[in-house]
Amino acid sequence: MADLSGFRAAEAVSAADIAGDAVKGMSPGSAWVFNEKTKKWEKPAKPTQGNKTYTWDDNNGWVASGVDTSGLTASLGFVLSRALLDDPTYGKGPGGLQEVYDLWAAGDQTAALNAYFQSNYYLKLGKTAASRFALSKNQPEVYAADEAAYISNQKNRLFKLGVRVEDAELTDLLKKAYSGNLTDTQLDSSIALSNDFGGKFGGTILSQIQDFKNTARSYGLSYTEAKYNQWGADLFANRITDSEVEELIKTESASKYPAFADQIMKGVTVDALASAYKSSMATLLEIDADSIGYDDPTLNKALQYIGPDGKPTSKPLWQFESDLRSDPRWQFTNNARDSIDSMQYKVMKDWGLM
Repeated sequence: MADLSGFRAAEAVSAADIAGDAVKGMSPGSAWVFNEKTKKWEKPAKPTQGNKTYTWDDNNGWVASGVDTSGLTASLGFVLSRALLDDPTYGKGPGGLQEVYDLWAAGDQTAALNAYFQSNYYLKLGKTAASRFALSKNQPEVYAADEAAYISNQKNRLFKLGVRVEDAELTDLLKKAYSGNLTDTQLDSSIALSNDFGGKFGGTILSQIQDFKNTARSYGLSYTEAKYNQWGADLFANRITDSEVEELIKTESASKYPAFADQIMKGVTVDALASAYKSSMATLLEIDADSIGYDDPTLNKALQYIGPDGKPTSKPLWQFESDLRSDPRWQFTNNARDSIDSMQYKVMKDWGLM
């Protein structure tokens, strides 16, 4: 009889394989892996390399489909869009946002964020200005609406202040201020330096300039219009305060009228200090006290009086009134005529002619 043991062994193996295949079932694809424990076909573990996203293919397995920058977007606060990456100023070249993106795509999140904070985009623009620049690239219509609202609000503010700048130039300045996130103080300084500004004021600034004029007048001083306009420009640009201008006026007044320096620096106006002199002038010269200015030589001489010891001092009122009778204006007054008539009467009476 023939030996059939080998045949039977092969038949047994084949039967086992067939039974095993029956247990496994058909593979969904060549990339699937059979789990001997669960007796199921399963996908291998999904890769976790960097920020790449993966899609499943039955025959090719997990296939990288790009770079997930959602984490980067959350960290930066804006989308690293192609428009930003292609920007010639902030996207390309050394220190550009493309470097940030490449590091993130390579899976080095820490290096990517460090590169961002050292980028031209962040260092030159700052956080808020950078976000606005990103918005202008990624959502230009939203940026335009926000910019328009900013320009409208600033024009209202500047109009109330009385700033007079040609509208096209002002709009251009406001656009730069918005994109650069300038403060109101920085904006006002840039407007004061603009070509079309020229010290043209209205509104609040004009009112403050008028206050400067009134203050100077009350302290016996006057300045040129150019000086007042310069103060207005400096005030608008926050280079000086109104109290600093007032102190400057008082200091110059104290220098001009040294006999009253201490009182002037304490806030006593020259108007107050000169009121008695003005009253005597009004009476003796028969003129309106309000018409007497500090350019009047007789008044100025009294306010800048130098005593016998060579030091500035206040002139006695009796002496001032005596001097007024030497003023050429006095001889044309009723006071002068009455005084002459009285003197003539006395002489004639002394001579026994009356």
